Amino acid sequence: MYGLIFDIDGTILDSMHIWIKPLEDIFKKYGYDLNKIPKEKKGHIEALPFYDMCDFLSKNIARDMTKDEVIDYFEKTIDNAYANDLLPKDGAVDFLKDLKKKGYTLSVASSTDYKYLEKALKRLEVFDLFDFLATPDTTGFNKSEKDFWEYSIKKHGKSPEDLILFDDALYAIKAAKEEGIKTVGIKDFPWNEKEWDYIKKESDSYVNNISEFEIENF
Repeated sequence: MYGLIFDIDGTILDSMHIWIKPLEDIFKKYGYDLNKIPKEKKGHIEALPFYDMCDFLSKNIARDMTKDEVIDYFEKTIDNAYANDLLPKDGAVDFLKDLKKKGYTLSVASSTDYKYLEKALKRLEVFDLFDFLATPDTTGFNKSEKDFWEYSIKKHGKSPEDLILFDDALYAIKAAKEEGIKTVGIKDFPWNEKEWDYIKKESDSYVNNISEFEIENF
């Protein structure tokens, strides 16, 4: 039986706007266009843990802002959204509960800090479905790094080919595949629209919505 690994933002939660819109705005304010950045560089930025992303922005984009000022720019909106507002993708909660009932082992692989995910997943009553959460602040590694995926493989106690990652981000799918993990690309327009053709090519399978995936036919 497969072990199942789930990205959260854009895969389980309809939440990418919480990250992308403020990020686009801060790039635009300083004369940059986030959407014109090469996909490899964009993937690198997306893979950064929250505080590292703020450090990157203060040093490379918003150079008249301190790291703490960039953190404050994001943090108030983000914390409130995960604690109170963000909704799951259509059918995602029932999909997770059904998989758990069938005996699958579920985990999280996210670039978002544990403290935010915990608030949202507990509010939606799915936190206890996951055996563990792998995040940059809990593992010490980013989703673009080999060690991040080796951590998840070891925690699942399975061979990489017996694991499936569900993710909407190209960089994460490519990194997981390099370690032998099977992948399912998740459509999350407009946020991954420009990468969608690449995601379809890289993934072992892909769906418009995670609830459409039929694991028995994988």
